[in-house]
Amino acid sequence: MKLIEDFSDYPMVVDNQAIDRQNYIRYRMGRLKHELWLKSRKSKDTVYVDEYDNFIIQQLNLGNTCYFGSAGYYVEDLIDNLTVIEEWPVVKTFYPKAIIIKNRKEIGDLFPNYFNNFVIINNRGDQWHNIEDWKENIKNYTRAMAPGCLFFYSFRDTQTVLWNRLKENHYDYFYNFGKSLEEFGLHIVWHDIQFAVKEKDGAGNYDVLENPDTTNGNIKFIFKYE
Repeated sequence: MKLIEDFSDYPMVVDNQAIDRQNYIRYRMGRLKHELWLKSRKSKDTVYVDEYDNFIIQQLNLGNTCYFGSAGYYVEDLIDNLTVIEEWPVVKTFYPKAIIIKNRKEIGDLFPNYFNNFVIINNRGDQWHNIEDWKENIKNYTRAMAPGCLFFYSFRDTQTVLWNRLKENHYDYFYNFGKSLEEFGLHIVWHDIQFAVKEKDGAGNYDVLENPDTTNGNIKFIFKYE
């Protein structure tokens, strides 16, 4: 037996077709939106999205839209000119149109100044890092954005590391992060930052919810790229 100290100790294996099922399960567990795609595939009349998905769809610019690392194929029936980019090759086995990359720099190489909308919904591949790492990733995303591109970015505060939750004002910490992206030409046009409020129910028990929106993330931004 071996103590697993980090998720990277057991990376996704992509060379052996016999373990596609294992890789699919690991991918599926980290992509809650994949369930909506499965549900929609079983229905001839209905496409399932949640309230935040619908909000994004209503805000999109005309033109080309990228969903990165967010199981974006679940909105294929609702968004024209959709490009789905993922890091896990197993996605190709059930969604052949997916673009698979090994690192984020490839997005700008493949689609320079191309997208009018760029969407990342609670991508766990962007999380468990500090904010400076996020900023380096986002800098790479901007290389694929056309002028005026809308960047929809959401995540969970509970999967953010290396900040002092006891001393820092939580709202200010994440809002200032959003403002700091102006150095890359990204300007906040909308944000929704919420945190769980622990209150006892009628039986005197606290709820077990991690934050107000575990699926989409409780920190949500829309930026405009200029």
